[in-house]
Amino acid sequence: MSGLEGCWSAPGQVRGKDATSVLRGEWHLGRRYFVLHLRSVAPAQAYEAAITYRAGEKPGGIGSFWMDTFGGLYEPSLGLGAVSPDGFYLDYHFPDAAYHNRFERRGKGWRWTIVERAPGKPDKLFARYELAPASCRGTTFTF
Repeated sequence: MSGLEGCWSAPGQVRGKDATSVLRGEWHLGRRYFVLHLRSVAPAQAYEAAITYRAGEKPGGIGSFWMDTFGGLYEPSLGLGAVSPDGFYLDYHFPDAAYHNRFERRGKGWRWTIVERAPGKPDKLFARYELAPASCRGTTFTF
């Protein structure tokens, strides 16, 4: 997770629409938990999430909780996954679908994709972001 520490610009798309965001990754509680904050830049598309990660029960495993401004009955959502050769992945399960999150190293940045996997339907790209290092100056988050 240390590779995501710091601030990031994150142009991308959510459900096929442009959705530029900013992110900040930081360690908490003696480096036991890593929190990735995500905030949309466009005021008309107000969205913010706090995603907490920790090592899983097995070597190479990762556990996570996803909390966001939408809230609802199924949040925070538990994600489980593992480290991969080029990054890591996690799956968050909801009643109607699972959301497969994959972080892949891309030079000095990352590619983050979220694929929706609904039973009986083909997999569908839900979101994609291209993370590039950015300054943290003036970047604020509510969580």
